[in-house]
Amino acid sequence: MLFKALIIGLLIALGEVINGNIRVKLLQKKFTLKSAKKLSFLSGVTIIFIICWVTLPWIAPKNYQDCLMIGSLWFIIMLCLDIYFARYVFKMKWHNILDDFNPLKGNLLSIGMLFLLLCPAIVFYIH
Repeated sequence: MLFKALIIGLLIALGEVINGNIRVKLLQKKFTLKSAKKLSFLSGVTIIFIICWVTLPWIAPKNYQDCLMIGSLWFIIMLCLDIYFARYVFKMKWHNILDDFNPLKGNLLSIGMLFLLLCPAIVFYIH
């Protein structure tokens, strides 16, 4: 089960990287930064939910504990990916990286990460 969850976690990561590129290259040119982040958040949550909805039966968790384990794995993958890209690809300073996770500054990344953590349990409940 965890190997399947890892594969799907990497698929979600790919989807989120593409989503982030669309935000930077398209949305931020047409909208304000705040609006682009909101649109990117909505599309990111949608990507996560659709991938989870389609693949969770294949991963086959047996209970909510399994779902939280899957969500935790996905959370760790995305947290590492977000920090890696911010720090080493975009050369951001640590305080700017932390700001990206701060909803009080209009950033929705931490809310998206919470959704990622809980999404397998939500989909498990709906199924």
